[in-house]
Amino acid sequence: MMGVKISDRHLQEVISETDEDGSGEIEFEEFAALAAKFLSEEDEEALKKELKEAFRIYDRGGNGYITVHTLKEILRELDNKLTEDNLDSIIEEVDEDGSGTIDFNEFMKMMNG
Repeated sequence: MMGVKISDRHLQEVISETDEDGSGEIEFEEFAALAAKFLSEEDEEALKKELKEAFRIYDRGGNGYITVHTLKEILRELDNKLTEDNLDSIIEEVDEDGSGTIDFNEFMKMMNG
């Protein structure tokens, strides 16, 4: 896992700890939280650079934000089982200022879990 060799038993323990809703599956938010645990401070700048590049790709107009519609598309690509209610809940949490758009800081917070 992420360059670290672990036993099947330990992997199952990690999954059990990560699967907060007990669904037996790791949803995107659970995965993001798990991935964040493996990031060291040295990797933060590299991560920020990668996220900035990803954000730039989705910021199709170069306006410094992505629309809620675009974010929903991204989230659907990551987890096609998300319902419209799930997406709306995520958007409500991520769009801190209620602008209907997601700026880079909001995007960073979401991706860092």
